[in-house]
Amino acid sequence: MNLELFIQIDPLLKELHRQTRGRGLLLLLDYDGTLVETAPRPELTIPSPELLEVLTRLTAQKDVAVMVVSGRPLKELLDFLPVPGLNFVGSHGGEGRVADWHWVKRNTAGPAGEPDRLAQDLASRLKGFRGWRLEPKPLGVALHYRKVPADQAENILAVLEAWLQEVLNSGPFEVIRGRKVLEVLPRGVSKGAAIREILTTPGYADLLPVYLGDDTTDESAFQALKGIGLTIKVGPGGAATAAGHSLADPAAVLAFLNRLTFLPEKH
Repeated sequence: MNLELFIQIDPLLKELHRQTRGRGLLLLLDYDGTLVETAPRPELTIPSPELLEVLTRLTAQKDVAVMVVSGRPLKELLDFLPVPGLNFVGSHGGEGRVADWHWVKRNTAGPAGEPDRLAQDLASRLKGFRGWRLEPKPLGVALHYRKVPADQAENILAVLEAWLQEVLNSGPFEVIRGRKVLEVLPRGVSKGAAIREILTTPGYADLLPVYLGDDTTDESAFQALKGIGLTIKVGPGGAATAAGHSLADPAAVLAFLNRLTFLPEKH
């Protein structure tokens, strides 16, 4: 390990040692931008063999539970990460597979097909713009606008803000904002809400939660774990965050997780 990585990781390991006090770990890991580098399209973010090997070693440890907590649909996570013993929370907490507990939170307050109607309405409003893409999700819809030309950015944001205000005022939905992505989901769905529920579940309540995430969508998880776990923001510093610690990038995350596989197991 080079000196730069050591300087980032050593304080985290010391803090873990201070907080565990004989407890096991609950590792809660965002996917895009945390375990893997963000790519222009979701299907391009393929995990490396080294990452899969490290996750396999972690899930084999008796005192460690590992969950990937992502905005991606559960099926995508299962396809990307075929690791025995790995748990998944997908769609920002709207669906998941944690041990023998499987769930999908349906939006029952609105009419059937409402997410499709929202997607069609948004697409019609954005016809004059370039570089955007709608992604249907199991519980809603996501708009990616990373590739919108700079000369259209201000105008498309004005259209989006007006549309979002209508969505929030008229239906049982809320909006989760990420980096150049907006996702419409049923009200009450968030990573933080899912984690709070998981922490009341037998088998997880006594573990020390450690959450790693890189985006604004991870802030609800950082808030949920304030004072009761270790929270780590991944990415360049400077942005406001509720996380207590930081790592520079997915390469540093991989190095940190690799070090955890060498920690002695607790009995």
